[in-house]
Amino acid sequence: MSMETIGIIMNAITEPKVIASLFAISALLLAVPLIVRGTAQFATQLLGSILVVAICFSAHNVVVYTISVFVIATLVTELHFLEKIAALIWNRKEYWDYLSGSATEDEVKDKAESEVAAEILNENIDEPDDVEQIEDVASQPEGILEIEAEKPHFSKNELVLNALRLEKDVFESLKNKIPFSYDSLKNEVRISSGARKHLIDIVIETKNVHYLIEVKNYRQASSLVDAVRQLDAYSEAYKGYLRERKIKAAVQSLIVVPDSLNSPKSIRGVPIVSFNENTKEFSNFKSEYASYEIEPKGNLSSQSLRSLLIQFLRSHSKWAFSPLRIQKWGSKQTGYEKLAIFTTNDIRRELEALLAENVLVESTSKKGNRLFRIKL
Repeated sequence: MSMETIGIIMNAITEPKVIASLFAISALLLAVPLIVRGTAQFATQLLGSILVVAICFSAHNVVVYTISVFVIATLVTELHFLEKIAALIWNRKEYWDYLSGSATEDEVKDKAESEVAAEILNENIDEPDDVEQIEDVASQPEGILEIEAEKPHFSKNELVLNALRLEKDVFESLKNKIPFSYDSLKNEVRISSGARKHLIDIVIETKNVHYLIEVKNYRQASSLVDAVRQLDAYSEAYKGYLRERKIKAAVQSLIVVPDSLNSPKSIRGVPIVSFNENTKEFSNFKSEYASYEIEPKGNLSSQSLRSLLIQFLRSHSKWAFSPLRIQKWGSKQTGYEKLAIFTTNDIRRELEALLAENVLVESTSKKGNRLFRIKL
């Protein structure tokens, strides 16, 4: 065979249309035995992919090459993955709106029911609220012996309705009472991340900061710890949402609670805003939070509780307290507000640990309840 003949053959087989024909024939030859063996789905994917490649070579066009990547991908992968690739390449607004949509009424109600159920589970109904004087004092601290009346009982459905009503009132009030200029105010925002969905009560967008707000109709301040964990997850998902769209903005979490709740001004780096349900007014709502003195994240620990308890019991050494009395009355005293965010179980466990270390003394009240005081 002469060199000229070899050259003619090489030129022929490297022609795009010839390559396309070879791919098409190969696809058919491979697909037939696969279908006979019962692997029709795989055969279809293989046949389709090779035929698309054949068409590409035949067309010999860059645009066709690009489209073929997505056509082949539709045969071998999931649609969600393809939409994400398309969104990253063309920044399709429609796809991003899908990831940041409005929650349905059922989703909002389900979230409220879940939160109410969690707080009911955490309530310590049988915990005694008790305190006794150990030594004579010239004057007793205000309210130390005033045992609070039991909270009114509400059914789970009533608590859910109250929570939804509070959220609606807060959103409506924010329309006229946000202490800074903003671009948009949205409620019931759903951020989807794969199979996970995060429902954020309210989002306020400004030029430099996006505020994620959770409205909590809590009956006990210790439940705020759960709200902070919830907002941590929301914040991470929302930051990812902003990164994908190349939006440069800080994310600030906020929690809004009824002003009847005895809560600190912040918890683990998240400011707490109080809302009066009668006047529809906010308190502790700052115009900016860059200089806001908030407790660093991760500072809520058993060590900080231990220090608080020792300091509190030393300053009230002539009294013996039940865990619930420390939480309820102690958290209202200046310097001890953080006691409200610990559950009575947390307080009891720490008191028992201090008792085992001979730091505290245990006694039994006239009502038969366990009381703790500092060892003198």
